[in-house]
Amino acid sequence: MRNLASLSMTSGLLPAFPDFAPLSLEHGAAIEEAREQAQPEASELTFPEIFAWRRVRQTQITDIDGAMGLFILRHGQRCFYPPIGARDPVRTMHRMLSWLRQQGEDGFVYGLTGDVVTRVQTDDMLVAEEDVDNADYVYRVQDLIRLPGHRYDGKRNHINHFLQNNDFTFSRLKVSEIPELIDFENRWYTHRHRTDPPGLAAENQAILELLRNYGNLPVEGAVVRIRGRIEAFSIATELNRNTAVVIAEKANHEIRGLYQAINQMFCEHFLARYTWVNREQDTGDLGLRRAKLSYHPHHMVAKYRVRLRRSS
Repeated sequence: MRNLASLSMTSGLLPAFPDFAPLSLEHGAAIEEAREQAQPEASELTFPEIFAWRRVRQTQITDIDGAMGLFILRHGQRCFYPPIGARDPVRTMHRMLSWLRQQGEDGFVYGLTGDVVTRVQTDDMLVAEEDVDNADYVYRVQDLIRLPGHRYDGKRNHINHFLQNNDFTFSRLKVSEIPELIDFENRWYTHRHRTDPPGLAAENQAILELLRNYGNLPVEGAVVRIRGRIEAFSIATELNRNTAVVIAEKANHEIRGLYQAINQMFCEHFLARYTWVNREQDTGDLGLRRAKLSYHPHHMVAKYRVRLRRSS
């Protein structure tokens, strides 16, 4: 893999580590070019996802060893995403974590996947810890379109009920619909935040950021209208050549079968060119875990946190 110093959009754009710049739209082309080269597996490593969460996570960006370093705040702890485009990612993570320790912080690299994990596990100075609650659920797109076999009977029943009992339209999300969709997201959040986990407020902020910048991001979305009113939406982007990632999806919980319907229709009309769809993690929420397991994931993407070993 080429290092990011050779990427046309990166040259002169990023400050050199340990200086940082706040993430902005102008970094999008460089991050997307890096993603296309790196072909990541972790759902967080797309520009739309990174950008949507930038205010919540106070995201900053730097050029470290010719790679792209993303510095974030996650659950009150400062950490890095894995360096994108690093020639020697283990060496670069050493630099990241050593700098954090110099700042008096026991930070970590979040979301490491793939072969680099094995290299870290044999390194004398680093330790990799599996982050089970943040493993990504990955499904065959064709399974979510066809819903084959007895194990999907319940999903098909819900969809059939929705189709038979609602006057609806399903269509590509247009920029002109964003104000109405923002109203829907705010209504959804107001209805749910009293009973759902505290993280819902941060998710709501990230989704609003995504929607406000929808026309400037490499995403595609769809909406379901019932009697002319938006009642569900789904938005996705490319993660790697074979995988799309759904980064936002909401529906009116009071309409039976709507969640199942938009999931199926969005895969059929927008994601059929991909083999896989990544539907992100459950963050340890048991209700969300049951919902994701009920769609029978083909596999999980294990993620690891990397830290410096403590001195003995």
